[in-house]
Amino acid sequence: MGLLASLLWLIAAILLANRSPRPWVQAVAVVCAGIAGTTLPDLDLLLPIGHRSALTHSLLPLTLALVATRWRPVMAGLAIGIGLHLAADTFPNAMRGYATVKLPGLGSLGVAGSYAWLGVQALVATLAGAVLLAAALPGRLALVTAMALTGVGVAYLFATDGGWPALAVYGAFGWLAIRRHAAG
Repeated sequence: MGLLASLLWLIAAILLANRSPRPWVQAVAVVCAGIAGTTLPDLDLLLPIGHRSALTHSLLPLTLALVATRWRPVMAGLAIGIGLHLAADTFPNAMRGYATVKLPGLGSLGVAGSYAWLGVQALVATLAGAVLLAAALPGRLALVTAMALTGVGVAYLFATDGGWPALAVYGAFGWLAIRRHAAG
């Protein structure tokens, strides 16, 4: 999916979230934002900040949820989508040059710093998205929406570079969460 398509998905999510407070409309907005989030971090390719900029490959885009409370469902989907993208970016063919995370004006974080940055940001984005999703929608609808986002995530990770290892990590965490819930 191209960056233009990603921006269109995000615009659709925002318009839906602003249009109606109905929970099912908000759920559709979450899924649209999740789709957008899978490629939105690569917006840095169009900006003069370099690829894998720490500005776009981070939680920074999610701070809008603090400003626009009506967009929190959008931020839930966006967080999960960005988390998926960053998880895949954690598994490049080789963590050097183009693949490393760059801080504007300071340069690359290096290999270890890039792995740590992407891994932590992916984990926190995914968890923040789950918390926002649970707060934004009624229980069963949140669960159905999470299942739809799982489908988005599997499709995205299945098709993108670095997606297979990230999919395995998400699968392992999902399995552990289910086991813990069943045991508790």
